[in-house]
Amino acid sequence: MSSACTSGSSSRRESESSCRPSAPHTGESTPNDAASVSAAVRRVDRRLAQLKDHHLHALHAIRHFLRTHSSYDVLPVSFRLVVLDVELSIQSALEVMFQSGVVSAPLWRSTLNDTTKPGFAGMLTVNDIIHLIQYYYFTAANYDTAKVDVQTMRLEHLRAVEQALDVHPPPLLSMAPLRSLAEAGEMLVRTHARRIPLLEYNEDLKIETVLSVLTQYRLLKFIAMNCRETAGLKASIGSLGIGTYTYAHQLERRRRTPQARLRMREPPPPDAGPHWPLLTATLDTTVFDVVHMFSENEISAVPILDANGDVVDLYESVDVITLVRTGAYYQLDLTIRQALERRSADYPGVTCCSSNDSLASVFDMLKQRRMHRMLVLEPTDALDESPVAASPTSSEPSQDSITQPLPLCPKGQLVGMVSLSDILRYIIGQPATQTSAAPTPLRSPDEGAGASKPAPIFVPP
Repeated sequence: MSSACTSGSSSRRESESSCRPSAPHTGESTPNDAASVSAAVRRVDRRLAQLKDHHLHALHAIRHFLRTHSSYDVLPVSFRLVVLDVELSIQSALEVMFQSGVVSAPLWRSTLNDTTKPGFAGMLTVNDIIHLIQYYYFTAANYDTAKVDVQTMRLEHLRAVEQALDVHPPPLLSMAPLRSLAEAGEMLVRTHARRIPLLEYNEDLKIETVLSVLTQYRLLKFIAMNCRETAGLKASIGSLGIGTYTYAHQLERRRRTPQARLRMREPPPPDAGPHWPLLTATLDTTVFDVVHMFSENEISAVPILDANGDVVDLYESVDVITLVRTGAYYQLDLTIRQALERRSADYPGVTCCSSNDSLASVFDMLKQRRMHRMLVLEPTDALDESPVAASPTSSEPSQDSITQPLPLCPKGQLVGMVSLSDILRYIIGQPATQTSAAPTPLRSPDEGAGASKPAPIFVPP
């Protein structure tokens, strides 16, 4: 016979099965399909729980690492320390800082008078230069007058400039070098400082000595280079709430992941811009308007957007130091577009990331380049629904978000900004509340006497 249904007894069962008409598709899931979906969901939940446990274990290991290492361990075997006497003129101090490649330096008072004694006198930072620019922009009769004043004004008079602008003076912070990195990190987080001078007590001379300066960057890079547990921080910076994000982006993330526990801000005021609470500028904004943003809002960088709202660059507070050093105050009236054209050719560029990048990838970037903040741009793909940067359905964690370099200065929609302060705040955790932000007292003369420097660990330059 020609019919396949009766071709032979040995294949009769298979043939009958193939000839049996199939049931019409109704679009309804069978019990087996429902069981498969439920099993897949349980596998995803187990995978997410494992990744979360791995992340928390890595975080606790890093915090233990900070408790068992001192600020002294971060110091390179050989380094340059610039300390400025308060009797120096501002012009001379800026020249020294420029030649040394630093943007801040400890201040030292070498003379004795009726109200003060010799010793540590604070820090000269970019904020002081920002306040100086504001002061002369409002008070100087012309640019030549401001240039002459800067050449003669001494560093000790900067506090009078702050009083004239009604700006709170910075706290006089310091720490002993043998205190733990955990204590140093807590002080940085609690006081919102970016650096802490390390002062050592000289028992013979009965005075303090500036040993070095511990910055946020040095501390975080020390962790990145010497604590391998950073590779286990697989959760995304967006899910961890690290950084500042626009209200619109937070609403969109809540819409896409309604089950996620997001840290939503209060609704913006009626006059808020589309990137609230981030402050932005355009290429046509004047330099002084951006300088005013720095001072009034205590920030150090402003994203620059084009006419389409895409990020094209980042104007930082360190960009204005050259204005005072060279006396080019007339550039305050230039637009950001004109100022960027005059920027040095060796500018390293802007580091960008996505809110779905893992914290491990951020520490990996710290190993590769010097950076102080990252712009968070809207990714081309949809937001990851998972609270981790790895695919929950894979058998192994995705390494793309850990080892793949973060992009540098692409054009994209701005949705947030991540600073080193944000990263350090998460790593340290909630610092212990104290009644004041007074500097940590120096150790007594006999505390840690005879302590020797431990074996050198790789530290940032």
